[in-house]
Amino acid sequence: MLDTVTVPEQFEPIFQKAQDYVSAYFSEKKEDASKGKIEIFGQRYILVRAASMSVDFFEAIKNMFEDCGEEKASEIARSLLFDVAHAIGKMDARNFHQQMSVQDPIEKLSAGPIHFSHTGWAYVDIFAESRPTPDENYYLIYDHPFSFEADAWDKSGKKSSFCVCAMNAGYSSGWCEESFGIPLVASEIMCRARGDSTCRFIMAHSTKIEQYLQAYLRDHLDISDNVMLYRIGGFLQERKQAEKRQAQLLAQLENTNRELNDIVYIMSHDLKTPLRGINMLANWILTDYADKFDKEGKERIDLLLSRVDRIHNLIDGVLQYSRAGRIKEKTTRVNLSELVPHIIDMAAPPENITIKIENELPVIECEKTRITQVFQNLISNAIKYMDKPKGHIKVGCIEDEDRWKFSVADNGPGIEERYFEKIFQMFQTLSPKDELEGVGVGLTAVKKIIEIYGGRIWVESKVGEGSRFLFTLPKQKEEG
Repeated sequence: MLDTVTVPEQFEPIFQKAQDYVSAYFSEKKEDASKGKIEIFGQRYILVRAASMSVDFFEAIKNMFEDCGEEKASEIARSLLFDVAHAIGKMDARNFHQQMSVQDPIEKLSAGPIHFSHTGWAYVDIFAESRPTPDENYYLIYDHPFSFEADAWDKSGKKSSFCVCAMNAGYSSGWCEESFGIPLVASEIMCRARGDSTCRFIMAHSTKIEQYLQAYLRDHLDISDNVMLYRIGGFLQERKQAEKRQAQLLAQLENTNRELNDIVYIMSHDLKTPLRGINMLANWILTDYADKFDKEGKERIDLLLSRVDRIHNLIDGVLQYSRAGRIKEKTTRVNLSELVPHIIDMAAPPENITIKIENELPVIECEKTRITQVFQNLISNAIKYMDKPKGHIKVGCIEDEDRWKFSVADNGPGIEERYFEKIFQMFQTLSPKDELEGVGVGLTAVKKIIEIYGGRIWVESKVGEGSRFLFTLPKQKEEG
């Protein structure tokens, strides 16, 4: 039964399907107050008191901008809330679609109202005259009869002279925009906070929203004054200013990326050159003046050489992490049953370490260089840190509904639970600085690659018994 959203009869089958998998997503909820965590399906969530994001927020903004007047302060608050919620809605939709491997635009959109219901924003009632087409003719009219923002105003005992559900409008339009890949905005045309019977919204393409609003208001003259003042008189102008600010920020981001590329070039060339010189000079001194050094002197030169190697590896690690997010190649179908044995051969494990592939690995759609980097790091780490006379490393994969779940397990030293998250952070390594060549970048790069593909990575381990690194990758439709 469809009980998290109301939709026209023709839309019920696809929304029923969405309700099933969205409900399954939210059934995987874990709370750990001792760590301040709430996790759903492996994703961290936060609880925020509803009134603090509505009636209390408007009051705070009014006090901050009291010199501007109450009406202007309210416009600032609505614009801020809309833009923030719009951005959050887009990011939440993108993450959810990746986590659940949702590909079809209609399925992506239909998950939104149900996700909305589960996260406490509002219940959505979509009208029959809606036309959610992935083009500039997109039109959605809907009610939020239980909007958290209107509820907050109702419980405070206050009445508003304007529509208050800016976050509901922003978040829902952000989700739909991400789903269809077209610029959408939503406007609240009725609001319980000002005495209306419901909270009603129109969502449309950014070039058509005024046209649809005016058409609706011609047939509903009783609400036209407030809507025109709220949406067309002030908010659209503020959206244009926000878009201008966004363009400026994008330009700044491009400049920053160019500067980062320059830094990467410097690290790759200018920093490595003097390092090679120091390494050659130290080796020359060690060779030509070997008879002049006592034991302590030789140890000092060896320490210098190890520090040079460490800096060299650190530079390579940072470059590796940088490339994981910047450099993209064409995705291809990669047969991991062929690729992983090649990676194992390249790792050249010593004779006391055996590496076994437990079962047939799948063929996946990915960038070959990136997936190679993932397995190289995990297998190389298992070899590098092995402390047993007979080392055993196992690589495996199982099919987990719409995801592949990979594992790289070893019988090495293991990791204390308190370090489970630390090892995935930049420059974090559990070994003394001069004991092993690791610099604490490899696992950070692996985590970044996995998350780019919409998966997640974690570790299970017992000290003295070994570690098991697991990561998931969403299945593509064409994958077997």
